Amino acid sequence: MKKLLSFLLILLLTSCETVSDFSVPNLGMPDLAKYNINPFSRNNSKELTCPKPMILADAISITEFEDFGFNDESNIIYRARIDRIDYECNIEPNYTIGNLFIIGTVSLGQEAQDNSYSLPAFVAVINNKNEVISRSYVDMNVSVPEGATLARFEFIFEDFKLNFERSKNTNDYQILVGFKLTADQVQFNKNL
Repeated sequence: MKKLLSFLLILLLTSCETVSDFSVPNLGMPDLAKYNINPFSRNNSKELTCPKPMILADAISITEFEDFGFNDESNIIYRARIDRIDYECNIEPNYTIGNLFIIGTVSLGQEAQDNSYSLPAFVAVINNKNEVISRSYVDMNVSVPEGATLARFEFIFEDFKLNFERSKNTNDYQILVGFKLTADQVQFNKNL
């Protein structure tokens, strides 16, 4: 009986097959090679990332009135808002260069006479001491389809260049984007 049991056990174990094929694709498992799992490793290399773009809260939206001082819904030409921004860049030894994407919405008011408008905006770069080291102004041309009053817009500031000053660490710089507002528009935004 022991010989029969041993024979069956050997037969069962040899019929099982263990597959260890590294050519099988990764089926949902994370690629552990890109993580530093060893806590005692002295790998101090940091991956360089593009400077982070942000929307200036006070200049996130713009409202254009037919007559300023008369802040009523019936007096609005258009309203626009920046919803999202992104900066895809190449990092060089002394600068970064890439495309800055500005995405937002525009809605026409009762005083709108046209479907195309030029939205004034700015792009500023500040360093880690909150000093403005560069500033650019752009006009974002947007169009609202015929018969519509609301549209999304996407503007690409091509080849936006950020020159490094003293620090070459990209985390020491920040890109601020917002609408270029008049004093009346700034006051209107504060009262929202």
